[in-house]
Amino acid sequence: MSKKEKAAPQNGTTKLEHGQHITKATKVPALLELAAAHLLESGMKGTSQLTFFPLYHDFNYRNRIDELRNDHDVIIHSMPFDHRNSAGRTTRFERYWLANREEARKVAELVNLKRRQRNALPMEQEQIARYLAAFPATPDELPPAA
Repeated sequence: MSKKEKAAPQNGTTKLEHGQHITKATKVPALLELAAAHLLESGMKGTSQLTFFPLYHDFNYRNRIDELRNDHDVIIHSMPFDHRNSAGRTTRFERYWLANREEARKVAELVNLKRRQRNALPMEQEQIARYLAAFPATPDELPPAA
């Protein structure tokens, strides 16, 4: 073998020259990432199945909330509310919101982690700062006016 052949990778790939880049296509965001971003965007108003389903067509929003709570240790408050549908029947839903600014920061970091894993651009720091400003800094602080 020549020196050039010895220097080349033996697994069938070609070596990139300086300045060359391989870019992977971004993947579709997972429902967990979408649910986390939806919680951030909604601020203290909160979210529910009614706000999530029309955007992302997921019938199991509460499962995403449980995943954030159980697998990622995010404190998410919830409160039941009644909704009257177009047929005049009353249905009970849950409204979910992040407990405070620290929890919102955790969720923003999770969203950016999920974005990096699928080769998407992370949220801008200015955008994160706007989201965080919508949450109280401490649990006893009143939330900003909506």
